Amino acid sequence: MGIKAKIKVVFWDLDDTLWRGSLAEGEEVDLFFDRVDIIKELNRRGIVNSICSKNDYGIAKNKLQELGVWDLFVFPQIAFAPKGELIKCALDDMHLRDENTLFIDDNDVNLREVEFYNSKINTLNVDQINDLLKNECLKGKEDTDLSRYYQYKQLEDKNRERKHFSSNTDFLRASNIKMCFIEPNDMNFDRLYELSDRTNQLNFTKNRMTAEELKELTLDKSVETKLINVKDDYGDYGLVGFYSMKENHLIHFVFSCRIMSMGIEQFVYQHIGFPELTVVGEVASDIHKGEMVDWVNIIELPEEARGDDYSIDHILDLESKIKIFGIGACDLYHPIAFFSMPNQEFIYECNVFKGKERGVNVGTEYIRSQFEMCEEEKTFCKRHFYNYTGHLAFDSKILSDDFDYIIMSFHDDMIFKIFEHKTDKNLRVILSPSRKYGDTSIINVNGKEMVNLGEQKEWLTNNFCEGKYITSERFKKNIIWLLDKIPDKTKLLLINGPELGFFRANNPKDIEVENQIRVINQALDSLEKEYPDRIAVVNINKVITSRSCVTDYVFHLKAQTAYNLFIQIVWTIVRRFPSNKPSMLHNVINGRKVVIFGNGSEARNAFYNLRIGGESPAKYVHYDYKDKCIGTMNVEDFQLVLTGNNGKYYVVIADGDNQEKIIEKMLNLGYKPLVDFAVLSPVKYQKYWNELRR
Repeated sequence: MGIKAKIKVVFWDLDDTLWRGSLAEGEEVDLFFDRVDIIKELNRRGIVNSICSKNDYGIAKNKLQELGVWDLFVFPQIAFAPKGELIKCALDDMHLRDENTLFIDDNDVNLREVEFYNSKINTLNVDQINDLLKNECLKGKEDTDLSRYYQYKQLEDKNRERKHFSSNTDFLRASNIKMCFIEPNDMNFDRLYELSDRTNQLNFTKNRMTAEELKELTLDKSVETKLINVKDDYGDYGLVGFYSMKENHLIHFVFSCRIMSMGIEQFVYQHIGFPELTVVGEVASDIHKGEMVDWVNIIELPEEARGDDYSIDHILDLESKIKIFGIGACDLYHPIAFFSMPNQEFIYECNVFKGKERGVNVGTEYIRSQFEMCEEEKTFCKRHFYNYTGHLAFDSKILSDDFDYIIMSFHDDMIFKIFEHKTDKNLRVILSPSRKYGDTSIINVNGKEMVNLGEQKEWLTNNFCEGKYITSERFKKNIIWLLDKIPDKTKLLLINGPELGFFRANNPKDIEVENQIRVINQALDSLEKEYPDRIAVVNINKVITSRSCVTDYVFHLKAQTAYNLFIQIVWTIVRRFPSNKPSMLHNVINGRKVVIFGNGSEARNAFYNLRIGGESPAKYVHYDYKDKCIGTMNVEDFQLVLTGNNGKYYVVIADGDNQEKIIEKMLNLGYKPLVDFAVLSPVKYQKYWNELRR
C-alpha cells in the first residue's frame, strides 16, 4: 500500500521482521540490528514505535528485554489475535488515527488483514524498508529528549491504571486533574501557533492563520485569548490547548490529542459559558451545551507568574549553552547528574544497560573500535558477546557534536582485559562479566544461546589470544586518536583511577588491578603534560581518601564522595578551561552581581552551575537564614540584602520546595520576573544510556 501521510507511530511485527526466526515456533532468534537502529532514529524524530505480533506476551516480552529493546516500544500488542483488531484497539488507546500509522510485517496476508480493519493505515512489507528514513512522511520533528516517547509512556501508564476503575469518569475523578488559564506572551507564542497550525483531531475551529495574523489576534483587546495548562497525578501535560473568543463567539477552540478522553475540552467550554461555536470538519470529541464536568480543578497563579515567566529557561540562549559529553562507569554516574541544569546540554553514556547488566562502551579501545571495525566485525561482536548487545554498542555519540567539554573515566581500561582475535587483528574486544552469562558473557556458541563456562572458555581460547590489559602506549594512542577527531575547542577532562589499596568487598586486595590503575594514571599525567591546552586530569584521589568514601567497590562512590567529585570537575573547568561563551545571564545581568535565593543543596548546585556558565555568585540569601551556611559562605537575610537593590543584584531562585513563597516575596520587593530574578531548577536526569538514549 505504501506511505501516503505523515506518520506518528510505527507498528512492527516480530518474527522475521524485527528478528530472524520465529519465536512462536520455538526457534532461536537474532535481532536485525539495522532495524533496531531505524527504531531508535524514529524515536529521536518524535515518531513512536509499537509492536503487533502473534506471540505469547510473556515469552516475547522476556526475549525483547533480554535483547535490550523492550523499552524502545510503547503500547505493545502481542497476542494470538487478529492483528488488525490489535492495532485498531491500540490506536484508540493512543488517540491516534490510522492514516498516521505505519504497519511493517513480512507477511502480505497480515498487511491486507490490518488494512481491512484500519482502512486508511499505511503498510509496508519489511523487504521495502531500506530507505524508510529517507521518506518525507517519516521526517518527523527533532526530539532528542524523547519527549513524545515519554508522553506515550505516561499515557500507557494511565491506561493501565484506568482498568482498575469501574468507569472512565471514576478514574478521572481520582486523577486529581488541575488546569490553569495562561495569558499568551512572547515566550509561549510559539506553542500557541504550533497548536493552531498542527493540531487536527481536537481542533474544533480549524481556523488556520499565519503566525503574523495569530500574533495580531492575541494583541487585539477585543479578543479574549487564553492558553490552557493541564497536569494530574500522572504528570504535567504542559500547554495543551487555547481558545480565542470575541463577542461570545469562538474564533479558535483547539486542544492537543494528549488530553483526549480527559474531558478538558468540555470543561473549558462550560467554564467560558458555552459560547457560540461553529465546528469545522471532523473532530474526535463531541462537546455539548449544558453538559457539566466536575473532575477538573482550576489553579490560580499570580498574574506575574502566568506562563512560567520566571523560569531561567526564558533568558538563556544558544550562545551561552555549554555542551558536555560524559562517558564512564559507576564512578561518574552520580557526579555527572549534577550537570543536568538548564544551561548545560549534556549526554552521558554509562557501561550499564537493562538497568543492571554491564555493557562495553567506556573503554578507549572500544570507543576507537566502533569507528574502525567493519560492519561484519561489529555483527560478530553483537552475536557472540552479551556485553555488546546493549543499545549503545557501536553507537556512541562522542563524535556527534562540537562539545565544549568531554568528561571521561576509565574503569574498563583499568579493570577488564582486551582479547585479540587470532586471525583478525582488528577485532579487539573488551569482555566484562554478565549476570546471566558469566565472567566472559559469551553467547551463541555452536548454535546455542546458553552455554556453560567450560564451553565459553574453550570457544574463547580457540578464537582469541589470551586477554591482556591495555598498555600505557596503546592507551595514550587512543586518547591522541580522539584528540585528532574532535574540534580543537573541545577540552578533555580525564578522571584518573582510585589508588586506595582496596578493590571490592569480596576481594579487598587485587595487586594486578592496582598496578593497572597506576599504569593508566601515569599515562594520564603524561598526556596532560603533552597537551596542557586540551587535557586536564581530574584527580579522584582527592575525594577518595579512605575506605569510608566508597561502598562495596572502589569505583562505587558514596553520595558525598560523588558530589565532591562533581565539585572537582567544576573547579577544573573553571580554572583550567573557562568557557569563552557569553555568560549564562548576559542578557539580563547588566553589570549586576548574582545573588542566589536558597539555603540548601539546590542553592549549592546552582552556585556550581552558574560558575560553569561564567557567572560568579556573590551571596546566598533566604528568609530562613539563621545559622545557615553553604560552603564557606553564610546565608544572609534576604530583606537586608535585596530591599531597594534590584539595580545592584540579579537574583537566582534555587529552592523548589519554597519557590512560590519566594516568588511572592520577590514581587513584593518590586523585583520583576526575568528582568530582576529567575528560577533555576534542575533538569530531569534522563538515563538514556540505560535503555534509551538521546
